[in-house]
Amino acid sequence: MTRNALTAPRLAVLLVVLAAGVIGLAAGCGGGDGGDLPDGVVARVGDAAIPEEELSKAIEQQRAQAEQQGATFPEEGSEGYDQVRRQALETLVLQRIVDFEARKCGTTCRVTKKEIDQELERIVETNFQGSDKEFAKFLRDSKLTRAEARDIVKNQLQQTKLFERVTRGVRFTAADARKYYEQNADEFRVEAGRRARHILVATKAAADRIRAQVTPENFAELARENSTDKGSAAQGGDLGPIQRGQLVPEFEKVAFSLKDGEISDPVQTQFGWHIIMVETTPASTTPFEQARGGIISSQLAQARQEEFARWRDEVLAEWQDRTVYADESLRPQTAEAPATTAP
Repeated sequence: MTRNALTAPRLAVLLVVLAAGVIGLAAGCGGGDGGDLPDGVVARVGDAAIPEEELSKAIEQQRAQAEQQGATFPEEGSEGYDQVRRQALETLVLQRIVDFEARKCGTTCRVTKKEIDQELERIVETNFQGSDKEFAKFLRDSKLTRAEARDIVKNQLQQTKLFERVTRGVRFTAADARKYYEQNADEFRVEAGRRARHILVATKAAADRIRAQVTPENFAELARENSTDKGSAAQGGDLGPIQRGQLVPEFEKVAFSLKDGEISDPVQTQFGWHIIMVETTPASTTPFEQARGGIISSQLAQARQEEFARWRDEVLAEWQDRTVYADESLRPQTAEAPATTAP
């Protein structure tokens, strides 16, 4: 199962577990047959049963989510609906696994009522402008009860704590950063840059008049006063960094021939007459001391993801024979790389 990014920020925050999971489930996860499952139970994870009623409600919540986004939900009995049903059940299985693993983790991974309250308060403040009324409407539209919202938040907090627990011993030191810096020198080379400003006017006479007055010091002021390119005029004529192939040929030829701080004679293009000034920065290499913090941050995050992925694979292997589906149509069918993104 892959992480499915949702377009609505509220859904992305609150329905993250309904959409995907941090651990991910390998396709085909689950062993045995469902012959020993009682009627009305679609799957069992360890000793935790998942009733048909819970699966049906999860599907209805996904339908409500699709409606809120203006998307078409597949018809019951269609291949698309069967896929939604399998994915919804897969997520419910994941929730059970997360809960079991959090219990096994013990006090470190225990989520308190206070933590759930605080996270819900943060969600309401961040995504609903602090309005409990708006939050309640969102829950109704999503066919979620407050208790279900709390369960979703609890499960996500459990996932976060599991990640922190599993990766707590991962380190990436300054010495590691130095080694990475030396082995990946190209990443820290900064190419030479060229930034252009221009003043655009309609006639050569106007361009000649401005060219006679303009200096590097007053270029921005004259651009604001005279340029007919109102977008760049407001920025003192600044066009930002330029690269070959981005500009009309007549402008580009001159812009790439100027030296740092040099101002061109009037240049005619299809847009009118331009006076151009460029600012250049030479190629350079970011010093290690400046790069060190970013290296440690990014490489530590990657190392933690890799450690968590190893743990996840072990967990899924352990649970494979302890997850039973009522019938083969409910078992995940498409083999995909499991999600490894941390909370």
